[in-house]
Amino acid sequence: MHRSLSTLIASLALAATLPVPGLAQSQPARLTLGGPPPAVRTEAGLRAFLDGIEAQEMAIAEALSIESYNQWKGATAHRAGEFSRLLSDLTARKDYAAILERWHGRVKDSTLARRLFLDRRDFLLARVDPRLPIRLIDLQTAIQDTVGQFRYAVRGAKLTGTAIQAVLDTSADRSLREEAYRARLQIAPHIGPSIARAMRLNDSIGRAEGFADGAAAGLYGATLEPARVLADLDAFEKATHDTWTAVLERARRDLGVDRVEPWDLDTWLHRQEVAAGAGVEAWPQAPGLARLRDLMIATGFAYDSLPIDVKVWDVPTGGITFPVRPGFEARLLTNPFPGSNFYETLFHEYGHALNFTLMRPDLPPIFLRGDETPLTEGLAETVGHFAYDRHWLERAAGVPADRALALERVGKLQLLAWIRRSIAANAHAEISLYLHPRANRDSLFAASYGKFVGLAVPDGLVATRDMFATGPLYYQSYLYANMIAAQLREAMRAEFGVDDLTREPRVARWLTERFFAMGGAVPWPEKVRRATGHALTAEALGRYLADAGK
Repeated sequence: MHRSLSTLIASLALAATLPVPGLAQSQPARLTLGGPPPAVRTEAGLRAFLDGIEAQEMAIAEALSIESYNQWKGATAHRAGEFSRLLSDLTARKDYAAILERWHGRVKDSTLARRLFLDRRDFLLARVDPRLPIRLIDLQTAIQDTVGQFRYAVRGAKLTGTAIQAVLDTSADRSLREEAYRARLQIAPHIGPSIARAMRLNDSIGRAEGFADGAAAGLYGATLEPARVLADLDAFEKATHDTWTAVLERARRDLGVDRVEPWDLDTWLHRQEVAAGAGVEAWPQAPGLARLRDLMIATGFAYDSLPIDVKVWDVPTGGITFPVRPGFEARLLTNPFPGSNFYETLFHEYGHALNFTLMRPDLPPIFLRGDETPLTEGLAETVGHFAYDRHWLERAAGVPADRALALERVGKLQLLAWIRRSIAANAHAEISLYLHPRANRDSLFAASYGKFVGLAVPDGLVATRDMFATGPLYYQSYLYANMIAAQLREAMRAEFGVDDLTREPRVARWLTERFFAMGGAVPWPEKVRRATGHALTAEALGRYLADAGK
């Protein structure tokens, strides 16, 4: 008779807690699979206990990563939900959490203290009714499956999300673009109610863990808090407001319309790329992997021997990378977008894969999880920014220096548009939904979009934002990621005494020694401070985007 692995583990856990007739009960010497915790009386005992917890978490996480990879490739028989539930079962153990709480603030060894902090954060889930995270996982799995399998009807054709984006990027038919944009609302009845339920569950879980709301709980895992994120979003909006207002006016004039609509911006941005290339397709898809290889070798990475599997795949997002086993293997999927978006996404995802495969494999398992999301995404964007680098474009696209500079500025314009439209607007809306749970969801989303994009959107788009459920409190990571990338790249240029990082073999060693190798052993704000000489600010990003679109 077949039984799922989660059922088996649950059975083992129950059996381990029941008395066995004829045998004296004694305190276990180590953490057995699903069993009761051992006595933890010393730091050495705590270290052994954490070894046991982290080994079990790592085993489940590796299985989950492979199943999620298959899910994102479109498989329908994956076990992502089952492994997610199993991980939740582990971190909901109240007896394990009690030991972590007793040792909180009592550890002298700094490495052990860091491990305890991260493990204790995981086991905050033990404060929650265990049924709630399981319900959330089931909703998340169903939403992700629906998004991956859904096809949008546009003029008799059934299109993936990637194909919808291609229409928005390249179609000269404004009515077709509008129809494609509005077609995204077709998925709302299928996932919208589940998204709302998932957010309510996430809020309940966060409050049960001891936070003010779900936003505070989610951001705690990234060493952030809602007030800071909202302030940083506002600061970014003000710093780029005039530039963005000028962009919208340029787009209106160039397109010859009375008012720019959301379905106009992508095609206008694509036309800027074409114009800047002056007849040269600067970012063709076909040579993308070969160009990636050349760039990575030029910056010191052993591309041909790194255990990174790269596939161009139609996924329901830009791209995604899976740490099959940090220190040993990673797999990435990148979307076949047209133009610079393909290269930026490909390079960004490869940055994730570098991070996962260049960690020291002998680190404690909790550190192999890597950095918290601002720095994880920041390291990926540090590589992603190479896609717009004028030095690289001059060589890879075979264009003169002035044309490469024009292309770089258009790339920065694309980045500015992406941060304002896709990141800042969604991050602001998501946090606001938690802070104002009784507000009208469509009105709140429209207000956030209007603030950062300056355009009106159709009602119902909030019900298409699957990431509010499947990747809660993640959007703002990309704002910090670009702040980090700009600051790290400035620091490397200053330290190396060069302007062109695209042919600088010291890049690989610098990133590996200061960031990749140590995994999550050092908090991300401290890593940035050590590497750049000062805390993270938005100043470098402001300088980077100052000439966007000029």
